[in-house]
Formats: sequence, structure tokens, C-alpha cells
Amino acid sequence: MNRDYLIFDIRRTLRNRRVLIFAILMPLVLFVIFGVTLPKDASEGGISAVAYVMVSMAMFGSMSAAMSSGGVIAAERDGGWNRTLRLTPLKPQAYVASKVILSLLLALPPLLVVFLSGMIFGHVHLDAGQWATVALVSWLGALPFAALGLVIGYVAKPDSVQPITGLATMLIAAFGGLWLPVDQMPSLMKHIAQLTPAYWTGQTSRSALTQSGLDTHALLVVLAWTVVLGFVGLRRFRADTARA
Repeated sequence: MNRDYLIFDIRRTLRNRRVLIFAILMPLVLFVIFGVTLPKDASEGGISAVAYVMVSMAMFGSMSAAMSSGGVIAAERDGGWNRTLRLTPLKPQAYVASKVILSLLLALPPLLVVFLSGMIFGHVHLDAGQWATVALVSWLGALPFAALGLVIGYVAKPDSVQPITGLATMLIAAFGGLWLPVDQMPSLMKHIAQLTPAYWTGQTSRSALTQSGLDTHALLVVLAWTVVLGFVGLRRFRADTARA
């Protein structure tokens, strides 16, 4: 990874605050509407229903923010940035790693805002260890979506990348059980949910709220999604720079 390029990328991305503001406000509003209004004694999947919704909305926000890197990549392609990169010592692996790290940094604010809202307004009570575990696992759960944003950025055209990213985010969240618990879905949708990375990231994050601890199977599936999508993104980057 090239530190100077990463710093440059972070500064440039932070100039466009609209995407990050949307990624924060949307899950926050949904949590206030669907989470804070729930009865305090309601439960879902063996945990507090408010905490369940809090984690789901936090994951939705981090997913949206992480996938937004696709728009930056598409803009770079359109401006001939890949052609310029071929003249520098920056390696493809370093470029991909920088984009993934950037996506993870963008995923942090939505998580923190929703978790703080859950603590203050939703009265979600967890010990320090649980908060730390849920926050860390949820943050790392953005990895497959960072890789997916990379893939979209190299497949879609600049004028279509935002609609594609927005539609993909909504569909993955809806079918992955972030807006409606999978247990309440029809049988067919339950099977479809398990084919999405959102289902497994949600399972991993919410398992940190239970007494049994992290769901290691779900965690391995999330890692598998990350590796596969990261590999596809790296291949697309190499193919695109070769054409340039």
C-alpha cells in the first residue's frame, strides 16, 4: 500500500460530503422510525429488538458508504487516471488496498452515529466489551461491500455508477434482512437472503450481542465474500489499466 496515495485519496474524497451525509442520515432516520419507537421489552432472535434494528441500520449505513467508492473509481477511469497510474510505480495491489481502506474509513461515521443514537435514544445497554466487539465486527463487515464498490466502479460507466450502486445497496439490504428480519420473510426470500453478503454480515454483527458469542460460520462466509469480490476487483483493475 502506498501511504502518500492513500492520504491524497482520503483528502480528495472528503471534499464530496454529500455521499457521506446521505450514508449517515438515511440509516439514522430509519433507526429512529423503526427502532426507537419499539417497545423496550420487544425481542428478535433472542436479543433486544431495538439493538437488532440498531445493528441492521448501522450495517446499512456502513454498506452504503463503503460501496460509494465505486463512484470515485468510475470518475478516475473517465478522467484517464488509470493511464496516468501506468506511468507511476504504484502497483495494482496497492491501488486496490488503498481503495478498500478508504471505503472502511468512510464506513466508520455511519456506524458510530447509529450506535451512539442506539445508546442515547434507544437505551441499548451493553457492556464495554460488547460495544467494542459489535463495533469492530460491524466495521469489518463493510469489507465485502468495499470490494463490491470496487467491482462496480470498474464495470459501470461514470454516468450510471451512482444509480447502479444505489439500486444494488437497496436490493442487497432488502433481500439480506437488514430492513426486515429474515425469520419474518417468506420461505423463498429466506433462501435468497443467504445468497447475499448483507445477510452474513448482519448475522456476524448481531451474534456479538448474544451470550453465545460470534457466529464463526457467518464470519467465514463474510471473509469468503471479501476474498472473491476483492479478486474480481483486482482483475478488473488490471484489465482496465491494460486497455488504457
